[in-house]
Amino acid sequence: MFGGGRLCLFIGIVIFEQIDSMEFFNTLETLKSLLVKNTNKGGKAKSINILLAFVILSVGNLKAQYNLVPNQSFETYIVCPNTLNDIPAPPPWYRPCKYGPLYANACCISNKWGVPYNRGGANYQYAKTGDAYIGLFFINGPGLNRREYYQIKLKDSLRMGHCYYAEFFVSTENDMKLGCNNISMLLTNKAVYVDTMATPYGVLQGNAQVFNYGNPIITDTLNWVKVSSVFVAQGGEQYITLGNFRKDNQTSYMAFQATGYLGAGYTIDDVSIIPLDSMPLKADAGRDTTIHIGDSAFIGSLTNGITNIAWYNAAGQKIDSVQPGFYVHPTASTFYVVEQTVCGYYSRDTVNVTVGTVPLKFINYSLRQAQGDKVENRWTTANETNVSHFNIQRSNNGKDFTTIGTIKANNKSINEYSYEDNTLPFMVYGSVVYYRIVSVDRDGKTSFSEVRIIEVRGTNYEVRLFPNPAKDVVNVECKEGVKEVKIIDMFGKEISHFVRNDGNIHRLSLNTSHYSKGLYIVQVITKNGEVRSEELIIL
Repeated sequence: MFGGGRLCLFIGIVIFEQIDSMEFFNTLETLKSLLVKNTNKGGKAKSINILLAFVILSVGNLKAQYNLVPNQSFETYIVCPNTLNDIPAPPPWYRPCKYGPLYANACCISNKWGVPYNRGGANYQYAKTGDAYIGLFFINGPGLNRREYYQIKLKDSLRMGHCYYAEFFVSTENDMKLGCNNISMLLTNKAVYVDTMATPYGVLQGNAQVFNYGNPIITDTLNWVKVSSVFVAQGGEQYITLGNFRKDNQTSYMAFQATGYLGAGYTIDDVSIIPLDSMPLKADAGRDTTIHIGDSAFIGSLTNGITNIAWYNAAGQKIDSVQPGFYVHPTASTFYVVEQTVCGYYSRDTVNVTVGTVPLKFINYSLRQAQGDKVENRWTTANETNVSHFNIQRSNNGKDFTTIGTIKANNKSINEYSYEDNTLPFMVYGSVVYYRIVSVDRDGKTSFSEVRIIEVRGTNYEVRLFPNPAKDVVNVECKEGVKEVKIIDMFGKEISHFVRNDGNIHRLSLNTSHYSKGLYIVQVITKNGEVRSEELIIL
């Protein structure tokens, strides 16, 4: 029944499928009998008993590390989100509300709901794990109390008095103007629901168990930020909901950039709830880092709920006994030690902070062809100091580069930049174009990014909208001639209708300043009577 290779595979399945301890030992007894039947008498059977004893001692009577959240990184889906009306929640996740959150997946062939580009190309973020993530509004127009939520039933209910560790990761969407706090997870014994389309808008209110220490505002659009907590279960909790469970007047928010949608939207990935009798929570002093003289460094983490903790400096002096993480301002290279006891488990960790010179780094440099036959350069830098500006350079052979634009440097620890090249000559369409970024210091020193390549597509479009996203005006262009234009909101209601009887106009400019912010469908009826549709985002 079982050959040697199959037996090893079966042992691996028993261990890594993370079954309960009682099931584990029952399965071991069955496995033992199977092994003995499939071995010779004497030494080999004795060796198998030793192997079984080793497995038992390795696992003990504990449950293996076990995430109670199904489809934790949203990879399983019903239908790839290629169209506006084609975005069901990734099962068994569902929406406990009427207002529909974002589901993005790399399977989408457009920038509507794809990864890394989604929301019509306005947001850019790779998944933390796999190819998918979700997106929620935690504030959507301050004072309106608009919310979005995602909910799921756990694999098992939580046990009263037992310790659990929960975490998920968020990244602020690029097209958002605001960042906020109250980014949290609510655990309940029963499924909960709220009518987020009611008047006034509904907020699912509750006392969230999972949020970061200090409940800080998150504005990072580049990195995945961990939200985590340790907590003791009341018993019977079997549903989790992600979202903001406080009204706008109970939520702190801030504008972190001058432009963007007036909301706080976040992409979410990798959701976990793990029993701490299956995983000892080790102390986290943070990553070793290098800073400039006069700068500060964050050490530790923001995991909430750790109550027995102590921090020491290199001299062995206690410097904190409350915070899981905080900023330090060393003037020379040093180290810090953290000790903690969580649910009876003691651990310690050390972090080194080096004070010196940090070189500029180019990270996440990418190209894409934008609406209106433009090539968008997007890049991020770290450790900017004394940088004057960046030159954007283009080449048609990868060797001879010409500067086509300049952007002033921000000189922050993390910086995001975007530049659209709208100077491409017509003859390059269908060919390969090369780009690079040059940083120029105030003293004239330069450093270069890697060279990026893009094949510029031809202009054989049927209908195009630009700019998109739009604010005050959008241009509708159709080579076949525009006869009618209809604008339809996300609920399928026609809100505007423009008629050009002759159909000899190929471009039409429409005033969009009076439309509400959101997503619309622009339906164009051509001179030949054909119907073309494109999505439009109004900011």
